[in-house]
Amino acid sequence: MKRKVLIIHDSMEGGGAERVLVTLLSNIDLNRFDITLLLINNVGVFLPRIPAKVKVIGMYDRPKSLYYRLITHFYGPRNFLREQRARKLLGNNRFDVTVSFMEGAPACLHQQLSDLASENITWVHNDLHRGRWYDFWFHKTDETRFYRSVGKIAFVSGDALKSFQKIFDTPAALRVIYNPVDSSHIRRQATAEKNLSDGRFTIVNVGRFVPQKNHHRLIEAAEILRNKGCDFVIKLLGSGPLEDRIKEEVKKRGLENYVEFLGFRANPFPVVADASVFCMTSDYEGYPMVITEALTLGVPVVATPVTGVKEMLAHGGGILTSFEAYDIADTLEGLIRNPEQLSALKADAATSSGQFDMAAIMGQITEFLG
Repeated sequence: MKRKVLIIHDSMEGGGAERVLVTLLSNIDLNRFDITLLLINNVGVFLPRIPAKVKVIGMYDRPKSLYYRLITHFYGPRNFLREQRARKLLGNNRFDVTVSFMEGAPACLHQQLSDLASENITWVHNDLHRGRWYDFWFHKTDETRFYRSVGKIAFVSGDALKSFQKIFDTPAALRVIYNPVDSSHIRRQATAEKNLSDGRFTIVNVGRFVPQKNHHRLIEAAEILRNKGCDFVIKLLGSGPLEDRIKEEVKKRGLENYVEFLGFRANPFPVVADASVFCMTSDYEGYPMVITEALTLGVPVVATPVTGVKEMLAHGGGILTSFEAYDIADTLEGLIRNPEQLSALKADAATSSGQFDMAAIMGQITEFLG
């Protein structure tokens, strides 16, 4: 008999966790698991990629509407209404296991629906010690109670687990499971476009324009590189609430010829594959999939020392900097002016990608789900 699994997530917008979830759903044995995916917001570019055998239940179709903003403004009423709507949509269904695939809103709703399954497990995708971005959605007291009530917790990196233990004490079984990476799909997608470079040293960054990603740090590094006479271009892929502010900063610093905004792309891989270097300047992460994707394409990485990246670069292929813009700029300048070092780093990146073994990771996830 199939194991009935309820997975709770926020939406299928174009973030790293959503890409991971689609990869998981596309590679798990659906003859063994009967999966229902409950989405708080039934939107996102990854919706069409969810396998047909997965039952998708969307709670809200218009998360930007005035009605939605009103009902989500207050913590107590929002949680009450969400719980009632979720229970109505799920009917009398019972599950063997309920999974919240991310901290924040999905975990909050999971706490309210924990009686629907005999087993409750959850995933943590971020450094919760450095980046509590979700306090609006899940108050600390309720969150503490939740993490003490679940049976198992999966972390996307060892560093994410260590950060969690600094702030939470739980009897739950804790397990590190790296995110699955569909290397074959990434490499196929990367061939969709070719010859995108104009010959300059190309630095690419993929990520939403939100405080966590700290694009400001990369723009400051760009100004330092420009002032040192380096010939380069930075390509930014993504969208988000801070996009206009970053564009204004680029204009203010006179960097229009050095920074390009390419917007959100469902398939960013051709641009990444064509780059000289992938540069990530985040304040915190958990296990940033953009790094695994760059390494899979043989593109060297320059990144701030956020959670997960040290583990990902343990086999080579990248350089960790500090959080200072001048250090990021110095590292990039070294690669711009030293083609031999860049070539060696590219070779290491290609070798390093072998660590992302899809079959092994999916085996761990299957075991974790029971």
